[in-house]
Amino acid sequence: MEQDMKKLGYSAEEEYFFKKNKELIEKMRKESDAHRAAQASQGRKNIHWMKCPKCGSDLQEVEHLGIKVDRCDHCSGIFFDKGELDILLQAQEPKGFLGGLRKIFKK
Repeated sequence: MEQDMKKLGYSAEEEYFFKKNKELIEKMRKESDAHRAAQASQGRKNIHWMKCPKCGSDLQEVEHLGIKVDRCDHCSGIFFDKGELDILLQAQEPKGFLGGLRKIFKK
C-alpha cells in the first residue's frame, strides 16, 4: 500500500492521515453496526413484550402468594418468569418433620 501511495504522488504525511482516517471510519462503522443491531433487538423485544405465547393477547402482572406472575386476559394462562415457580413450590412445601421426610424421599 505504501508503494501505491508513493506512486500516486502522496507524501508520507498524507499517507499517515489516510491510514488514520481509514481507521476512524472503520471504528465508526463498527459502532454504527453495533447500534443498529441493538435497535433491531429492542424492536423485536417490543413486539413480543408482555404478550401471551399461546394466544398473543396482552399479559397482566398479578400477585399470587407474594410472587408476581403473568396472566393472560384472554385465555387465562399463567406464565412464570425464571425462578418464580421454584419460589412458589418452596413456599408450598410442608415444614417440620414430615417436610424433611418428603425432601429426603423426593430426591
